[in-house]
Amino acid sequence: MKGYRIGIDVGGTNTDCVIVNADHEIVAKTKQPTTTDVSSGIANALSTILKTSGIGPENIQHVMLGTSQCTNAVVERKQLSKVGIIRICKPASVCIPPLSDFPEDMAALLKDHVYMVSGGFEYDGRPIHPLDEEEVRKILNEMKSKVDSVAISGIFSKINPEQEQRVADLAKEVLGDEIFISMSYQIGSLGLLERENATILNAMLHKIAKKMTSSFRSAVKACGVNATLHIGQNDGTLMSLEKARQFPVLTIASGPTNSIRGAAALSGVKDGIVIDVGGTTSDAGVLVKQFPRESSKEANIGGIRTNFRMPDVVAVGLGGGTIIHGHENKLVIGPKSVGHRVTVEAYSFGGDTYTLSDYAILNNKLEIPKRIAKEVIASKIENTFQLDPVKVQSKVKDEVLGKINQLVDKVKTDNKTVPLIAVGGGSSILPDKIEGISEVIQPHHYEVANAYGACIAQVSGESERVFNLNVITREEAIKEVRKKAVENAIASGAKKETIETLLISDTPLAYLPNALKVSVKVCGDLNSS
Repeated sequence: MKGYRIGIDVGGTNTDCVIVNADHEIVAKTKQPTTTDVSSGIANALSTILKTSGIGPENIQHVMLGTSQCTNAVVERKQLSKVGIIRICKPASVCIPPLSDFPEDMAALLKDHVYMVSGGFEYDGRPIHPLDEEEVRKILNEMKSKVDSVAISGIFSKINPEQEQRVADLAKEVLGDEIFISMSYQIGSLGLLERENATILNAMLHKIAKKMTSSFRSAVKACGVNATLHIGQNDGTLMSLEKARQFPVLTIASGPTNSIRGAAALSGVKDGIVIDVGGTTSDAGVLVKQFPRESSKEANIGGIRTNFRMPDVVAVGLGGGTIIHGHENKLVIGPKSVGHRVTVEAYSFGGDTYTLSDYAILNNKLEIPKRIAKEVIASKIENTFQLDPVKVQSKVKDEVLGKINQLVDKVKTDNKTVPLIAVGGGSSILPDKIEGISEVIQPHHYEVANAYGACIAQVSGESERVFNLNVITREEAIKEVRKKAVENAIASGAKKETIETLLISDTPLAYLPNALKVSVKVCGDLNSS
């Protein structure tokens, strides 16, 4: 019977994969080592799960992928596109040029093709200055054969995007239809610098996004699966491969988001805290009505300030592969980790490194087949630390509890006790009792919550505009923005009759008279017809 979905999450240590039926029940799951090229790791996970489940490739209708490739590209400064940057602003906003707050190493990669041209709008859509098309053409000709993509931003382009759109048309005309265009009115919020930064970042990720989506398609095809493909985005919903290629920046932080959504679905908890423990880090986020709470702060990605949506997630260097070292008076836990080599380097597998996985095994919280005896692990600890293994375990327990208490405190906003859902392959390291937590829940299938979250994700639609209340009422403004958000959701593949409103935000702008910023977000079930 056709109608199964496959969810895949590519992490730094493992590639997790689940098959879910029409009732959102997990019918098969697997963990495979993440490979350097990523694509073969996905293919390994797919072929393994299809073989063990007995479900034919022809019965798979949708495949969803959650990946941190774009995040890693920014952090590691690898596989980034060469970008031409155009800000439409003169004579205003020239005192702080583009890249002013970029990290030095990142700015150095981009500084050769940065331009400011005449134009921009007031908050009510009136032009500051007409766009000088000849000036733009001259700049674009200077970029020929030197850039892979173009980032375009303009003053108050969220109010009126006409000038950005015209510069994009000119870029296609001069540089060719194949040039990638990133426009700020489609990405960030009102603030010019942060919106511009997000637009530049999006343009830099074009090359890696193109490679990521094509590798995903090839891996699925190699396994004989002919299904609709989706990529997870950082609000816990899905987008098409085409949208992922157009807006790769939206995949950043999608991994923790998938875990939060998966934790909610597996546990049945609607509001609480989720901690996803992997091989290297523990990521904590807040669950609000089964969706991750969005951060109210500016997002800092690889040292770059942006103002597009991001989940409110805090990480600490605690995972199943976290290394424990030091001496009897001072034990140091992390942040270094053996990562995917835990099955080679940890004491439990005959290695020479004491990890938090060894701690969990001796604490009877984790059972791993084909490991060495607990007595041997304890002996190794005693020889290394010259201390009774029971005392070492107790010290580790206290250190872990302290770090987790701090992590929980960072994401909580009040003193009310809430449930905590523990997910991820390394979640057995978490304490049973945590300050401010009513109970610690480790649901069934906790180790693949991230892949499950990708698999059950819905489709979202958003819209945001600033209105002049002299010409439109608040109610009319909200209605207009919600209509656009619904249209965006349907265009992304949402089933119209299932669409619900997740968020309506209307904020008066104190520095602009009679101005109201309206944001609406909706989501609906994936259209499987």
